[in-house]
This record gives sequence, C-alpha cells and structure tokens, in this order.
Amino acid sequence: MIVSPSSRRLRVFGSVAILTLIATYIHVRSQWDEASFGYARDYYKSVTSYFGSSVYNNTLYSEGNEEMVDQYYNSSNPCANFPDTDGILLVMKTGATETFDKMPVHLLTTMTCLPDFLIFSDMEQQVGPYHIHDALAEFDESAKAHNADFDLYRDQKECPVSQKSCVDAKRDGQKAWNLDKYKFLPMMEQTWRMRPGRDWYIFAEADTYIFWANIVHWLKNESRLNPREKLYLGSRSFIGGTPFAHGGSGYILSGTLLKHLIEYHPGVVKQYNVKGAHECCGDLMLAQALEEYEKVKIRQVWPMINGEKPSTLPYGPGHWCEPIFTMHHMNAEEISNVWQFEQTRKTDRVLLIRDIYDGLIRPKMQVSRENWDNLSDDVCYLNPDPEAQQRADGHSRDRQKKGEDMNDIEKEAWKSWENCAKVCESQDVPDEEEWDIRGITSRENEPSTANDTEVAEDTSPSDAAAREAWKKAMNEKKRNRSCFQYRWHDEVCCTAKSFKLGAPKMPPDNGDSKAKWVSGWHLKGINDWIDAMGECKKPAWKTPEP
Repeated sequence: MIVSPSSRRLRVFGSVAILTLIATYIHVRSQWDEASFGYARDYYKSVTSYFGSSVYNNTLYSEGNEEMVDQYYNSSNPCANFPDTDGILLVMKTGATETFDKMPVHLLTTMTCLPDFLIFSDMEQQVGPYHIHDALAEFDESAKAHNADFDLYRDQKECPVSQKSCVDAKRDGQKAWNLDKYKFLPMMEQTWRMRPGRDWYIFAEADTYIFWANIVHWLKNESRLNPREKLYLGSRSFIGGTPFAHGGSGYILSGTLLKHLIEYHPGVVKQYNVKGAHECCGDLMLAQALEEYEKVKIRQVWPMINGEKPSTLPYGPGHWCEPIFTMHHMNAEEISNVWQFEQTRKTDRVLLIRDIYDGLIRPKMQVSRENWDNLSDDVCYLNPDPEAQQRADGHSRDRQKKGEDMNDIEKEAWKSWENCAKVCESQDVPDEEEWDIRGITSRENEPSTANDTEVAEDTSPSDAAAREAWKKAMNEKKRNRSCFQYRWHDEVCCTAKSFKLGAPKMPPDNGDSKAKWVSGWHLKGINDWIDAMGECKKPAWKTPEP
C-alpha cells in the first residue's frame, strides 16, 4: 500500500505530539512530587542522620583548650579505652531521696563500662535494669523502732507514689544525713556476702566521680600495694582526734581487710548499729570498727583521692602534677562534663590535676566577676574598726594578717575590691622582655649587703652569666608566689595561695556596694607560675602515708 506524503506527515506529527505529552507529564509529575513530598524526604534524611551518627560537636571545645580536646565527640564506643577492672569492685552508696537525681548519670557514663558493681541505699529501688539494694533491710527491728533517725526510713516505705512527691530533699536533708550513717557497716557485710573474693573494693557516693583509668593503673602498677594485706586507703579527715577516710571522697578496702572484718567479727555490724545513735558519721564509725577489730588505720592517698571538684580544686602547689582518682560534690551535669572530657582528650596518658585545669577551668578564667565567690580565704585583710571586726565572720577574723606584718598595700586592701586586687599585683616580677626597658644596671662596684636574689635583680642583664642568674632568681620568685586571686565583700579582702574558679553568689537585696561580692584572678601571676613550673615530666604519684 502506497502512503501519501500528507498521511505520512500526519503520522509523524501525531507521534511527536504523543512523545511530547509523555515527556511533559513526566517532567511535571517529578516537579509535583518534589513540591509535595520533598519536605518529607528531607525530614527523613535529617532524622536518620541524627540517629545514625554518633559524632557530635564537642561542647567542651573552646578557645584555650584546643590542644587538649577534640573538636568532635565520637560516642560510638565509650568503653574503648576503659581499663580492665578485673578484681576490683565498685560499691556506690546513695539515698532514696536522691537516687533518681544522681544515679542515672553514672549509669549513662562510667558505670556503663563496668562489668559489675553494687549500689546500696536506704530503700530497695529499681532504676531501669539496675537494682538498688537496701543496706538497712537486715537492721534489727527493735533497734529501729525507738530511734527517730529511722523516721525517714519508715516514711519512705509508706509513700504510695514517687519519693520526690512524698519527701522534700531540701526540707528532709538532715533526716537523710542522720539515716545515712547507719548504712556503712551493713553495706560492708552485704558486699562481702554478695561479691566476696575481690582484690580491691572501691566505695563511693552518688556525688563522687571516679577516674577509672588512673585508679586502676595505680592499684595494679604504681602503688606496690598487696591486696592480701589489710589496707584501708582514702583522704584522711579527723573528728575528735580519730582519723578516718572521708566517705564522699571515696575510699578503698583490700579484699583481705573486708574479709577479716566481716568473717572474723560477726558481731561488729550489730554493735555499731546500736552505736550509731551516738555518733555523727558512718565513715567515722567504719574507721573506728577497723581500728578496734583489725588494728588498721587509714593510709593517706590525698590529693589523688580528693574531696573537691573541678570548680573548687585548689590548683597550684600540691595540686598540679598529681594524678586525680576521685572528686566529690559533683552534680549530674558536672559528672557528665568530666566524662565527656575524658572521652574527648587527645591523649591517653595519665590524667593530672593540671589537665583538669587546662581542659575545663582555664577557658573560663577572667580578670574579675561580680556576684561571685572564688573561695579565696588563705589570708584576709579587714577594716580595723572594732564594729567592722565584729561584723566580719569568724573565719575571716582568724585568717587576718597582723597589722605589724602588713605592707602599705595590704593595709589599704579592705577599702575596695580595686585595692584588694593590688595585693596580688604587688607580687609580680618583671618579664624577660622588660629587663632592658627597665634599665637594670650593674652595681658591681657597690658593697654587697643584699641576698642572692637581690644581687641577681640588680645585675646588668647584658652580662650572660648574670642574666641567667637573674632569670633563675625571677623564676624562683614566680614559683614561690603566694597570691593568685582575691575576694572582696563587706570591707573584707581575702587572698588565696592557689587558684580556683568558685561559684556564683546572690547579689545584695539592698544594692549596698559594700555588700556585693567581687572575685578576681591575677591571670599574669597564675600564668607566670605555670610557666615557671614547666611541664610535668612525670606523674607525681603519692605513696600512701601510714
């Protein structure tokens, strides 16, 4: 069949038209899909990215600690660098009034990496899959019945709803404290019964943070302590002349000591349960029991076992190159931050106290803060007026410097925070670049009556040997600095021999300028001291003192 040219053109035109319509449909449909469901696809991608990723911005990363921590926080394998705790058991003590405030952060951080641990309280509770044991469950009923210290214990058990609905932690804080002292000895007995045979038992409170890498390394490699000996280690405190390991700082018992105390003296727990009504503190009673029955006293491990936290640690002499094992009075946010710091450090070397300062505190240091207490209280300067002396607190009066020992700057220090700041400034020494500018001249021809430091200061820096001697003398002065910061309030100026961050203070209600709190840090002096100290060549491990 012969097709005419006109028919052929019509068929071609029709085919083109159909193809054009199909292409147009596909194009329009794709745009419509994008407009209608694009937002959903974007949302899906963002959600899957959030749940699929374990790398986040490191919220601790800031100007001043870039060399210490990574910019990003990879949380995919938090236990990768956690030490082997075989033979070591953590026993943590809490209270029913605080369990759900303080325990979850531990269970989300360090305790996720522990293969085993025990938690004791004054009430049996459950936090997710974790069981809290009642340390007082076996306490003699007759001893509890007529003891007002157990009122809170009974109230907790009768609460038909959550403990926070029944018990006000602030209002009932003293009741919780009174009850707490009875947990210590029963906790020892239950711990040995449930987890016997460990080399070391580390006891801590719910507001205690433990640096596991440090403490495990020390126990297994550095301490040279034998867990088969009867050992009781901690931060030593005293009450009535009796030394004991401060419970909040944490303490360590060797397995042998715990075994002997519980297996060889079955009456010790019952005896001290009764004695508790006449004693202030459970950690004191534990020390008394260990001395009475085992003739064992605490061996000092401070400042490695420590009762302070990052914002209250007294950085400086004695708190610098020492490794850190524990910190106390840590709230949930602080515990999480320190865990994050450990997780994001750029090195796995032993963590020293100076690392806590460099990583967490130094970025927050500034010249001064109003409505702030940086805990300066080593030396105080008060208005000599008798009325002002009476108004000052007893601690400040006890720490004030005698008038005959004060220089002119110190005599004026109480008048204002500006005057107070000058006390630390007066201890400055010139930097090396200032030597020639100050025109230090030689006095070689003058009779020498000064000490070596003064001679070095007055010797011309143009002479290489004298210049080196001068530099050495200045560095020595920097290392021996005794004023790093100040606090001024109500005509009381106090300075500190260490540097701490501290905490906010409520501003005065009446707007009285004398009543406000002003804290300041002499950053030049702090940095001079750090520079003069140099790098910590090796960790300053402490040998337990008898």
